[in-house]
Amino acid sequence: MIFKYTALTAYIGVTVSLGIATFLSPTVYGSLWFFFLWGMFAAVLVAAMALSKMWRNGGAFLLHLSFLAMLGGGLCTWLTRENGRMKIAPGKEVTSFVSEEGVSHKLPVPIALERFEIVYYPGGEVPRDYVSALLMDGLRRDTVSMNRIVDIEGYRLCQASYGSDGSTVLSVNHDPYGIPLSYAGYVLFAIGGCWLLVARRGRFRSLLRAIVVLPLLAVSSLSADASSHMASSLKVAGVPKATADSLRWQQVVYGGSVVTFNTLARDVVTKIYGNPWFRGLTPEQTVLSFRLFPDVWKDQPVIRIKDRVLRESIGVEGEYASFSDLFDSVGNYRVSALYFKLGERQYRAIEELDEKAGIILTLLSGELIVAAPDSPLSESRVNLELLYNSLPFGTLIFILLFSAFILSAAGLIVRRYKEGMHKISVGVLGLALIASVANFAMQWILSERFPMANTYETLQFAVLVIEVLSLLVARRGDVLFPLAVLGSGALALVAHLMEMNPVVTPLMPVLHSPWLSLHVSLVMTSYALLGFTFMIALAAVITGDTDGKYYRLSLAMLYPGTWLLGLGIFSGAVWANVSWGQYWSWDPKETWALITLFVYALPLHRGLLRTPRAYHIYLLFAILSIAMTYFGVNYMNSLHAYSN
Repeated sequence: MIFKYTALTAYIGVTVSLGIATFLSPTVYGSLWFFFLWGMFAAVLVAAMALSKMWRNGGAFLLHLSFLAMLGGGLCTWLTRENGRMKIAPGKEVTSFVSEEGVSHKLPVPIALERFEIVYYPGGEVPRDYVSALLMDGLRRDTVSMNRIVDIEGYRLCQASYGSDGSTVLSVNHDPYGIPLSYAGYVLFAIGGCWLLVARRGRFRSLLRAIVVLPLLAVSSLSADASSHMASSLKVAGVPKATADSLRWQQVVYGGSVVTFNTLARDVVTKIYGNPWFRGLTPEQTVLSFRLFPDVWKDQPVIRIKDRVLRESIGVEGEYASFSDLFDSVGNYRVSALYFKLGERQYRAIEELDEKAGIILTLLSGELIVAAPDSPLSESRVNLELLYNSLPFGTLIFILLFSAFILSAAGLIVRRYKEGMHKISVGVLGLALIASVANFAMQWILSERFPMANTYETLQFAVLVIEVLSLLVARRGDVLFPLAVLGSGALALVAHLMEMNPVVTPLMPVLHSPWLSLHVSLVMTSYALLGFTFMIALAAVITGDTDGKYYRLSLAMLYPGTWLLGLGIFSGAVWANVSWGQYWSWDPKETWALITLFVYALPLHRGLLRTPRAYHIYLLFAILSIAMTYFGVNYMNSLHAYSN
């Protein structure tokens, strides 16, 4: 009993310490007390494996052994790794690199730079990749790019930066023991978790036999019309609608890729105004009119400012400001001074306003609308893009989900119509799922990549997964179903609100990696499963059925959810290793993902949470770790800032 509480204390101590460390200086990760903490954790883990004779359960043994391997790999990396950078000028040869401490290390062979090249997005000047063509030892030629490393006798070269003189800056990492041992841990984790899930006499298989999960297939047609907009009585100089509409098919360079002018106009007007239509004018009319009649349009209240303090500082009444409001009587830009006047609490609002002003300046300068060379998009591709832009998927999905929730909740309240209401709500949920699948598929085709590169896209994927899970439990017809639908509806609403603030910049070069779809899909699927345990816990607490079907169903979600989260974290580590040369950097996003893994792994250990009621209450609070990992760390200094 004493050892049990000691192990629990060590487990909680490590988890809490990791959370606190993300708010401290990065030097804490190299401190002696931090390594002592992990050493104590490893010792307790070994003792627990020995005392419980864990080797009798192959899956659990490999799973826990994987953490020992990863901790050993981290220790080897800390003790033996050599890492640093080197700058190579064109035609020059280097024989050493300099570490972060300023110490010079010899390379196994001389390395020369034949050329450095920036690869741009089609038709534009936005970098897509950085490529260094190298010559090693005067014989071997190879190239290093953002997602391609070169290994020279264990010294791994990664593209880090470049100079204005055509030189390249490469990071060098020599970690002959830490990487293999850590990778071995990742493989053991994958095998051990899979073993636990498929073992015939395992706990997970018994849970599946105990619960009844019946998927419902909803097949229906879907049609939606874009919302109509009443023209305002305001008369303002503008381009005729027929003229503007004739240009919506034109291909332009935008966000590092080639799209239709309709896409550019919709995103720009939505970003600035909060709606693609400005007072009855189409997006194309608004953008072209602002470009052609700037003297008139600069006084139109087209810039939405949501922050009340910021509006009062500028002297704007209502939510909208004109471009002229951002300048004083002598033409000085007023927004820059607000950073010092209003302080840090308004920084994000000021940055958002500054970004909108920058977009308008780019529009007025003629640099925003750039015709695509050679019109590379096919007619069918253009038509698909215009169709996608005309369908309000985001609005439709969250409306359908909230409608399904209202119908199912009404059925629970008015028992007489429960069955009929439930069937209708399931049908509405089926329509929402069809819309989500269509939305996801069209985004995939149009972007020519797996659409999981930012918060908006990953939220859409999470909604899709939870919709599927909601249909799987729909047969029960109890309080869990409306709660599940409500949860997916809430996420869909958040995604819709983010859609009203589109990202107008292209993907970072590091995101052009085959590891992106694997890493993000694993993590988001795990978040959906783990988030579903929150809804189950809420249903269990509300109904008082904490020891029955809800408990078994929750555990059935918790096992694969936790395993998939681990796989997502470790696939991200491999991606980091092939992109910038180190598999773990204690970035806040990485650290909080690991904390979330520890938080959700705790209730999988029998006996630590004494009763099913304590289990459900624990999961009600565990969701906070996901919220911090997914949203909270975006406000911190993180390598994962692109997730915004």
